[in-house]
Amino acid sequence: MKRIKFISLVALLPALVGGAAHAQDLSGGVELATDESRRGLSWSEGRVAASADALVALGALDASARIVSTRDSTRHAGADAVADLELGAATDAGPFRLRGHVTAHVFTGARERMDYVELGGRASYTLGPLQLGAGAVYAPDQRAIGGDNLYVFASANAGVPATPLSASASIGRSSGTTDDPLRAARLRPLGTYTDWRLGLEFNKFPFTLGIDYVGTDFARRTTSSPFADLGNSGDRVMGRVRLSF
Repeated sequence: MKRIKFISLVALLPALVGGAAHAQDLSGGVELATDESRRGLSWSEGRVAASADALVALGALDASARIVSTRDSTRHAGADAVADLELGAATDAGPFRLRGHVTAHVFTGARERMDYVELGGRASYTLGPLQLGAGAVYAPDQRAIGGDNLYVFASANAGVPATPLSASASIGRSSGTTDDPLRAARLRPLGTYTDWRLGLEFNKFPFTLGIDYVGTDFARRTTSSPFADLGNSGDRVMGRVRLSF
């Protein structure tokens, strides 16, 4: 039944980014990864995750949807899939590219209501093959996450000249206030923490192969929260393969 639900969500992607026929730009793809890791936390019980996504750009505006299997995730109360629905807007300010967005994370198959919303902004600067970026994502106080959550980050990526390879690196820090310590552990298992990611990617359209190392500065502690899923958080190496269109 949960597999059918996931397939049904994927089938809804065209509707979620409706208006594609009139859009200036449409892109998307399907992907298989050894783990769905976000900010150093596994969203798929440390297991293989399948995803599909689509993005429609209309001038400075864009709308996107990404659906990914979460494999009965403890972090998300047994959810079998999540749909990330996003609206964004971008503009140039001198040499910088600025983008703001609002994202809704909608879960299916969870034992209780786990949906939440985030607001974010990012600035990027491109110099030849190098792109630098920094930004923040804020989830206002919501019951599903036991308070609010602020994620600040910086990133860099660069293509390797004369090759289809690119390298990337990012670092971020999660913090926030807590109303419900058990639910707050969903996004901050042991409180405020730092995460990082190093990646190498081979891209020859329409195929992409990637390998990433992700890590966190979690101390060796325990928590009573049923949402923390500490066993599937922290340092790990992941692989992924993607087919784009």
